[in-house]
Amino acid sequence: MSGTHRRGHPAHVRGASLRPVTEPGCTTTAFPRRRSHPVDPVGGAAPDRVGRVAALRRQLAGVLHCLDAVILPPELTDAAAGARQWLEEVTPADPLDPAPAFVRSLEHTVRITQQLLARHTVAATYVHLDAERPPWPEHQHLEDVSASYCQHVGVRQHDVAVPSWPLEQRPGFARLRGDIEEGRVQLLVVRSAADLVPAGLSPADHQRAAEAMRGWLQQHRARLLCADQIPAPRPAP
Repeated sequence: MSGTHRRGHPAHVRGASLRPVTEPGCTTTAFPRRRSHPVDPVGGAAPDRVGRVAALRRQLAGVLHCLDAVILPPELTDAAAGARQWLEEVTPADPLDPAPAFVRSLEHTVRITQQLLARHTVAATYVHLDAERPPWPEHQHLEDVSASYCQHVGVRQHDVAVPSWPLEQRPGFARLRGDIEEGRVQLLVVRSAADLVPAGLSPADHQRAAEAMRGWLQQHRARLLCADQIPAPRPAP
């Protein structure tokens, strides 16, 4: 059995825009971190900073790939364009020894682009129940833990387990697949990768299923979020 629930969109959430300035260590326009939120200096040897820059650029490319699937208000298009400029045009003055200021600015660009994506992402929660029971507490839990990763949850789907029932045969997920393929959903939230495979499979099977799902979602500019892999919040000091 399966079920579905859709929710209306809340009021628009306004995001912050970027202000172009000249940043030390860059060869073109940069987008600096906000002075009210200082970042610890970037240390380490030059090869470490080179590796950090490469990792940040890969991360930014992935975020921008997904950002293309969401509709941004006109006042935020410059922010997205500025982030894309960082990916395609901005390079350190010395690629073999990027300045700490350059690395900090790139970190900031990735961070605010992630926030921009989250503010305009529509999510879907999916639950594969092991027995017939109300799925709404599970959906509510997924909505709570994904709050910082999406603007809101727009679709809720669930299926009730049948032995050896693969994902492609589940009617609830079939409806969700249409939402993803047609661009109405940009984030799939599940309790764990176990919800994507028949019951009784090994953790290695779960991992393979998650990787296959991420590959399919990426083709549709969407992402996978497994609630059991979200870091626990740090305790208050």
